Amino acid sequence: MKLDGFEQMLVELAREVSYYLRKNGASYEDAEDIAQDALVKIFETSHVLPPDTIRAWLYKVAINQFRDLYRRKQRYTEILEVQFATFDAHVTAFEMENLEDAYVSRALHLLKPSYTELLLLRYDKTLSHEEIGFLLEMKLDTVNTTLYRARKAFKKIYLEVKENDEI
Repeated sequence: MKLDGFEQMLVELAREVSYYLRKNGASYEDAEDIAQDALVKIFETSHVLPPDTIRAWLYKVAINQFRDLYRRKQRYTEILEVQFATFDAHVTAFEMENLEDAYVSRALHLLKPSYTELLLLRYDKTLSHEEIGFLLEMKLDTVNTTLYRARKAFKKIYLEVKENDEI
């Protein structure tokens, strides 16, 4: 199929956005789906958008969809943990290696959701402070300060969980 110039530009932008999302922690499938959904929205509103704002608008739509997907997956994970995770008081030696992960998971679950999101983006997805700021629409100083507070709160909760063996 032969694409005209406008359609070719949109396809290239969708590839660029998909790459950006994958670079920032999205799976290949999720990034492709989000980029495709964003393209559909552009086709639905193309008569309204000026051509010079399409790129920024596409990024904005894709980032917002990625955030929504991330939050949805977080809630789903929390529901699974609450409904299906059971921990015995007596842990075998084989299970001891997963005990630290359980403490970390429990501490993350007890943190404020905004702190959990920041810590996961920084340490699980290894995003830079600048990328986190762009993704969450925060100034760099705000990201730095909030990450400091999140680490401090996490440390406090983690030590309490470990001390009380709250798994």
